[in-house]
Amino acid sequence: MSKKGFSYLKKDIIDAGLCTSCGTCVGVCVFKAINIDYETDEPEPKLVGGCTNCGACYSVCPGKDIPLRKLDKIFLGKERDFEEDKLGIYKYCGRGNAKDEDIKIGSTSGGIISSLLICALEEGIIDAALLAGWRKDKPWRCKPYIATNREEVLQGLRTGMMIVPINELLYEAAMIKKYNKIAIVGLPCHIHGIRKLQQRGIPKKIVDSIKLTFGLFCSATYYWEGTKHLLQEFGKIKSIDSIKAMDYRGGEKPQGLYALTKDGKIHFVASKHDYTWHMLGAASYKRDRCLMCVDFTAELADISCGDIFQNVDDKEKNWVATLIRTEIGEKLIKLAVDKKYINFAEHNPDLIPASGLGWEAKKHAGVYRLLQRKKYGWPTPDYGYDISETPLLRDLKFPK
Repeated sequence: MSKKGFSYLKKDIIDAGLCTSCGTCVGVCVFKAINIDYETDEPEPKLVGGCTNCGACYSVCPGKDIPLRKLDKIFLGKERDFEEDKLGIYKYCGRGNAKDEDIKIGSTSGGIISSLLICALEEGIIDAALLAGWRKDKPWRCKPYIATNREEVLQGLRTGMMIVPINELLYEAAMIKKYNKIAIVGLPCHIHGIRKLQQRGIPKKIVDSIKLTFGLFCSATYYWEGTKHLLQEFGKIKSIDSIKAMDYRGGEKPQGLYALTKDGKIHFVASKHDYTWHMLGAASYKRDRCLMCVDFTAELADISCGDIFQNVDDKEKNWVATLIRTEIGEKLIKLAVDKKYINFAEHNPDLIPASGLGWEAKKHAGVYRLLQRKKYGWPTPDYGYDISETPLLRDLKFPK
C-alpha cells in the first residue's frame, strides 16, 4: 500500500483551504519534487517533479492535523489543560531585550531574538538560522533566507504581515549546505511543522540538524492583497513595481507602514494602529487558514516571544515578552544573560492575554470559528485536544 504523497496533500489540504504555507513539505522532500510557487497571489506548494509517494510531505504538514496533545508530551513533558494552560506549557515567563542599543532600537520590539541568535551563532550552539527577509527581485514581498553570522541575522525582517514559508529551506540548509546545528524562527504554524517532522524522525539528517526553535506570537498573517490596497489606496503609490523598499514598523512608536520608491520618495502609508485595527487586523485581509488557528504564543517552540502592549517599566519601553518552554531554551537565555547579549527580567504572564487583539483572535474567536465550521462539516484542522472557549476575566486593554 503506497503512502500518501503530494496528490493527497493537494486534495486534502491545499485544495481544502487548510495549507498554512509554512513550507515544511518542500523542506522535507529529498527528491526536490515540490517547490513554493511565489508567482501566485499567495505562496503555495506546487509539484514540479515526480512524486514517489514516500509520504514525507503529507505526514509533516501542519495544515490538517496538529496533534498538540502528543507533541506537548514529547517536547514539553506533559499534556495541558486547554483552558487553564492559557499560554501553553512553559518553565518561565520573562521579558527581555538586546544589550546592544543599535540592535534594540533597530528591531521590531526589543531585539531579543536577534540577540539570542547572534549569541547562539557566536557561542557555537548553532551554525545557521532560517529567517524571513525581503525578496531582492520584488522588495515589497518576503522570502526565507539562511543567516550564519551577526550581519546576516540583522538583515532579517523586522515585521512581516504576510506568510513566509520558512521551512522550505530545511533541505537546502541541512542537505546541500550541510549545516549541522540549525535554528528556525517562525510563527506557530512553522513550529507545528517542525515538531511533526521531529516526531516522525525522518529525513534523519534534517531532523538531527534542528537544534533550536524560536516562536513568534501571532494573531494572524494577512493576504498580500491587503498590503497592496494599503500601499495604493492609502499611500497613493500607483505602481507596486516602483517600490524599492518597505517597512511595516518604520519610524518612532507607534510606528507605521513606510515605502521607499525608486524615485527616492519616502511614502508614509498608515500607522500601525490604523492598518492593524482598521484594515488588516480587522479580519478584512486575514488569511482564511489563520482564522482557524488556536495558537497565539507559539506553544511548541523552545522560546516564544512577542510584543508587550502595557507599560511595564517607566525607564525602558523596548521589552519583549519571552516564554521559556524547554531546557535548551532555558540554557540559551542564561548564557545570553551571562555573556551580556540580553537584558532579562521576570514578567507577569497575565499581561500576555491582556494584550487584546492577538489573544482574542486566536484563543477565543479562532476557537469559536473552528467549532462552528466543524459543526457544518467544513474542512478544519484537528489540534488533538477537546478545545473550547470561554470568556476570560482579565484586564483587557486595546492599544490607542
